[in-house]
Amino acid sequence: MTAEHLLGAYIDANIVLSTITAVWFAAKRIMQLSPIRPTYKIQLNLLYVLFAVVMVSPLIFFGTDYLQGLGLLGSGSGLNFSDFLVSQYLHGNIALAPTEFEQLLMWRSQVTHQIASFSNVFSYLIIGGLVSGFLIVAFRNARDTHFLMNMIKESYVLRSVGRVEIRFTHKTRVPFSTRGLFKFYIVLPTDLLEHKNDVRIAVSHELQHVRQHDLSWEIALELLRPFFFWNPAFILCKRDVERLRELSCDQQVLGKNTHPIRDYCECLLRVCQNSLAGNRANQIITPSVPFVQIDRRANASHSSGFLKTRILSALDQNDACDGRAIGSALTILSLVFALGVTFALRPTNDWSQDRLMLSAIVNLERMNTRTTSP
Repeated sequence: MTAEHLLGAYIDANIVLSTITAVWFAAKRIMQLSPIRPTYKIQLNLLYVLFAVVMVSPLIFFGTDYLQGLGLLGSGSGLNFSDFLVSQYLHGNIALAPTEFEQLLMWRSQVTHQIASFSNVFSYLIIGGLVSGFLIVAFRNARDTHFLMNMIKESYVLRSVGRVEIRFTHKTRVPFSTRGLFKFYIVLPTDLLEHKNDVRIAVSHELQHVRQHDLSWEIALELLRPFFFWNPAFILCKRDVERLRELSCDQQVLGKNTHPIRDYCECLLRVCQNSLAGNRANQIITPSVPFVQIDRRANASHSSGFLKTRILSALDQNDACDGRAIGSALTILSLVFALGVTFALRPTNDWSQDRLMLSAIVNLERMNTRTTSP
């Protein structure tokens, strides 16, 4: 496997991410107009599935290319956007010179080859920027994970339930949950122990995150972050994941009627107020799922505006309909569309009838240019 293949796979993965972002925002708009609008768990699961497509897309593409190389899968199967452009050009619907049109079709392959072969300064800047950004973000994640694990080691076990350990520490003001390889951890600030009802609410909330597999997804998304640190599509989708998982968790916990809504909202406000009394070091760092906190950075997930949204959602408590059928249908359609668009945008090495005709036209133009030039 060459560097050009790896770079091509990386470009494909970013195209998949951009595609699923567009699909997600379209699906989110549809869900807002449908009966499943207040069913946050279905929306969260759809976004998780779309992120799963990004994770497995390199394997899908490598597998497809491998099967095509063995002749087990036809390279001309399916719709390819470049084939569509060639067809439109041959029908006279695109007004470009043959050589210019061929260069347009080969633009991505040529750029990928130039960058992977380090043929100019621009390629060094691109690869250097990607590698530097990857290392910086990966180092930051490793540092935060190390800090988080040390905090857990220095905390005290309050109770163990199966693979879940409930701990408390004075090094944070915000309850949060995270996981190791085999265990899940719910960490509570010592200040919270003064309010037994708040402890029960925070533990119920974080246990719901464990049931929803939010902790595993948080770690998986943080592992993806170094690869897509520059792509705004990742930031937008990650922000929606963080917000939907909190709304879904609130909805699931309150739906059990084990905690009064007023007590739940007051607990959110009280914990948030305590977190603001501390400094930045008391804020929860990734990879973890905090109960509630305020992040003052621009476009942050845990903002004061989102806290208001959570409280209004808890007070509203519309009966979420059983929209599993609608959610499943929307998930399947989103997957098919996202993968279809991604495969359509991939470059093809197949020499179809239209491409052979285009190649003949380009060669005739070049021959004509040589014979007419002085």
